[in-house]
Amino acid sequence: MVRILVLLLASAAGSMAAAGPWPMARGEGHLCFSIEGDAGDGAGAYATLYTEMGIGKGRAIGLDFGQTEDDLAKAVLFARFPFGARGEDIGQAWEMGVGMVDGALALRPGVSIGRGFQIGESAGWVALDSRAVFSEAGTGVLETDLTVGAEIRGGHKWMVQLQMAAPDDSAPYVKIAPSFAFKQGKGRHLLLGATAGLVNADAVKITFGIWQKF
Repeated sequence: MVRILVLLLASAAGSMAAAGPWPMARGEGHLCFSIEGDAGDGAGAYATLYTEMGIGKGRAIGLDFGQTEDDLAKAVLFARFPFGARGEDIGQAWEMGVGMVDGALALRPGVSIGRGFQIGESAGWVALDSRAVFSEAGTGVLETDLTVGAEIRGGHKWMVQLQMAAPDDSAPYVKIAPSFAFKQGKGRHLLLGATAGLVNADAVKITFGIWQKF
């Protein structure tokens, strides 16, 4: 249960998209589509498509795609591999991605660790996802997301994520992103979230999305 929850919400929407550390069975997967915009007028729209599928032995492959109103922001193919101790309530994985980021060829290595826990009768989790982007354009960024979430009655889920990044061409920043997933049917959730700046960022964004397990 915890593994499924992490795979759902760790890849939820917008800049929240990131592979979780829990392995998937061969043929198991999920897809998430989301749109993010400025709070109020919805300007600065940003669309994401994130999907991944298990290929056996705990490994997975996937696509992380992002599009602004005018340009392709990213299109990254990645593969994820488990390592170290793991189980139903603990996961560790590293990944390697390659593709286009901001119009330039880029490599995106990353590592994720996570652990499940109980909040009363609800399954909860905490996960740490870190990744670096190295671009042929000579720019790069180090990103780390700390995520805490849980399932509640009715199959709905909540999550709070602390998003930290250190671009090499601008000041590092920290954002907070709470979100909620409303269960709509078997394997399907509607996502509603917000992102607000805490350090060197002040914009407030609203995100809507849909997640489908397959």
